[in-house]
Amino acid sequence: MNEHAVFKTCELLHATHARPIAVFGEDGETLRIFSSFPGFAPVFEAISRRAGDENVSLVSGVAGLYGAVRLRENKLLVVTGPFVNKPLDDAVFDALIHDYGLLWEQKDALKQFLLSLPRRSLNVFLNFLALLDFLFNGEEISILRYFENFAPAIRQEMGEKHTDAILREEEFTHGTYAIEQQLLAFVSAGDETGLKAFLQEIAGKQVLFEGKLADDTLRQSKNIFNGWISMVGKVGAIRGNLDIEQTYRLIDLYTQECERCTTVSEVNNLRYSSLMDFTRRVAELKHPAAYSEDVYKALQFIKTHTNQPIGVPDVLDAVGKSRSYFMDQFKKETGETIGKYIVKAKLQEAKLLLAYSDRPLSEISNFFFFSSQSYFQNLFKKEFGVTPLEYRKKHHKE
Repeated sequence: MNEHAVFKTCELLHATHARPIAVFGEDGETLRIFSSFPGFAPVFEAISRRAGDENVSLVSGVAGLYGAVRLRENKLLVVTGPFVNKPLDDAVFDALIHDYGLLWEQKDALKQFLLSLPRRSLNVFLNFLALLDFLFNGEEISILRYFENFAPAIRQEMGEKHTDAILREEEFTHGTYAIEQQLLAFVSAGDETGLKAFLQEIAGKQVLFEGKLADDTLRQSKNIFNGWISMVGKVGAIRGNLDIEQTYRLIDLYTQECERCTTVSEVNNLRYSSLMDFTRRVAELKHPAAYSEDVYKALQFIKTHTNQPIGVPDVLDAVGKSRSYFMDQFKKETGETIGKYIVKAKLQEAKLLLAYSDRPLSEISNFFFFSSQSYFQNLFKKEFGVTPLEYRKKHHKE
């Protein structure tokens, strides 16, 4: 594609998408800028100098996120943005003027320009970059690649870093139920491959709206995250047989981490990271290297029937094995008898009710089918070194 065609394409894209676009030559000179505010040129120039060597790169700026596409054929560089990912106030406008050498007398025009930019989700912005790359380089890229390389701080703090901004829109009407149910099904199945393929599929769709939960965009994202993480954990992961106590602890940790986020992008990264984290944990649980298939099946039966009056015969029936064969195998692999393991599993979940509910001890004892409240209390203290009431006093969550 010759320069004239590049310029015309950018002009039409700016006219149809209302996204500012700048074109730079091989030596970095500004060739064309398509923008309603010509005074923004110094910002584009600064962003162009920070663009990566790859065909498509993301560059963070004062007012948001920018994208850069390198044209292999004629060595041009196309820069577009910003994608505004935080509320704009006077501090942002002042920082832009100061950092990029803009004119102070143009502050009102700068405000009008930035506030008039289309409010779309991050996936829409990334798909716009993918469109540029396809038009100019003929390349079909996966925008998940850019999610997976965004916000490196998340990797250090919460594990594998990703972004889930594909599940968020700036316009707030409901319409994500079906997608949420599919996502939760992938979590419950521990299907990382299927989940990533599904996320890739919906990444190219622009209409994914969620309800309005706050006027401030950051608070909106945090509120959505708090509901999201509880749903992923309690509905997705626990149905996939992830340990209940472990699930609740992860929900607590991710909720606390969310409150530390200072930008919408950080919250969105955390949403995707948490989704993959829970799915991976379920996947690992479904393929334990430490247990044989029969023992693992027995463990899952016990953990999913703690609120029923099960005993050793029920476990043997579930795995279809004889007592003489399976009792020794179970103890050899777990270090516990089946009866003892049933009791410990019930006590572990009793800790959850003590910490996260106000149910009286008698009700908790009956819920797990202990023969009496005093028997339950004695078993609990023997196992954990404290009485149920002492545990509740220390760990109860309001």
